[in-house]
Amino acid sequence: MIRLLLGLTLLGICGCSSKVPTGQISGSVTFKGSPVPAGEVTFTPDVTIANGQVRQYVIKEGKYDSSANPDDGLLPGRYRVRIAGYDGKQVPMFYSGKQIFNAIEQDVDIGLESATKDFVVPEAAGEDIRYIETADF
Repeated sequence: MIRLLLGLTLLGICGCSSKVPTGQISGSVTFKGSPVPAGEVTFTPDVTIANGQVRQYVIKEGKYDSSANPDDGLLPGRYRVRIAGYDGKQVPMFYSGKQIFNAIEQDVDIGLESATKDFVVPEAAGEDIRYIETADF
């Protein structure tokens, strides 16, 4: 019995040291047919993804890419994606600029391999914008 418990403990320790493979993701974000100048794309994992972490990638000139930091890849599974876009013109209280649309959310499935996922923000998101301060300088 003691040998069985010791064996299971060692197996658990060894099994924890292996890194779970993640996939990289990149793509474009457009609004009204133009690249979003600045913003972020946030991936929040579904509760079924064990050890899944929230990941946020910067949008710059309509593009985002997780490969800038390979450790920031995504585990395969379903994610809730939140996209926020700004005009990119820094002014006091708005580090990334002012919002050009209200943040949108949608669900996406991510595979194990690297992927490209482009997002088109609906024009309706640009109506009645709720401006939210992004910095205090």
